[in-house]
Amino acid sequence: YTEATLDNLYEFTTMPAENKTLYAKWTINSYTISFNSNGGSSVLPITQVYNTAVTKPADPTKTGHTFVNWCSDEHLLVDYEFTTMPGENITLYAKWSANNYTISFNSNGGSLVSSITQAYGTTLTPPAAPTKTGHSFGGWYTEAALNNLYEFTTMPAENKTLYAKWTINSYTISFNSNGGTSVTAIT
Repeated sequence: YTEATLDNLYEFTTMPAENKTLYAKWTINSYTISFNSNGGSSVLPITQVYNTAVTKPADPTKTGHTFVNWCSDEHLLVDYEFTTMPGENITLYAKWSANNYTISFNSNGGSLVSSITQAYGTTLTPPAAPTKTGHSFGGWYTEAALNNLYEFTTMPAENKTLYAKWTINSYTISFNSNGGTSVTAIT
């Protein structure tokens, strides 16, 4: 443009007969920050003009995890700070921390069984079966009514209490009458 107010566009034709100062006119570009939630809830992209203040979006959610931060790299090594819109389109990646949960055991009168605390989604190993005099252990159940057998696969996204099911054992008393009349065994 021929003046600092940028009113008249300069047309390049032939060299003028005087020295001239020309002024560049700029249009600010808009860029987009996209979000890869790495399995969490979706976050809408932010599109704004370059160098304007950017507000961090609400944290996404993910079952069994706590949101840590947004990272600028897929390997989640570089935390991203929300300040102003960068001069390029970028994608940010969610960093998550798996939550720990606890499974407690109510042995319903049997021997004590220690609780298990570990991270969500990790492989669960059932504890050693408890013991109870005169009873056989029948498995761990998800409720006190003992209707649903619990399967140990991976740590759930909640704390749980499991209940032991017992079956009363039957025993037999036999009699040796030492030459007397036989006596029927009692079971």
